[in-house]
Amino acid sequence: MPTNKLPFTFHLDEDVLCKVKIIAKAETRSASNLLEYLCKKCIREYEKEHGEINIRDEL
Repeated sequence: MPTNKLPFTFHLDEDVLCKVKIIAKAETRSASNLLEYLCKKCIREYEKEHGEINIRDEL
């Protein structure tokens, strides 16, 4: 099934990645899916405090 998600690579400490994988497994998610969820959660919390981020202004 095609996706419109863009690949993105970043670096994590080995311990952090190991813990992410353990949490993902406990939540029956992939590590990638868990990280996407956490990013979206962080964005929601940021926007709740600071207002909506207008991505059109940044492009």
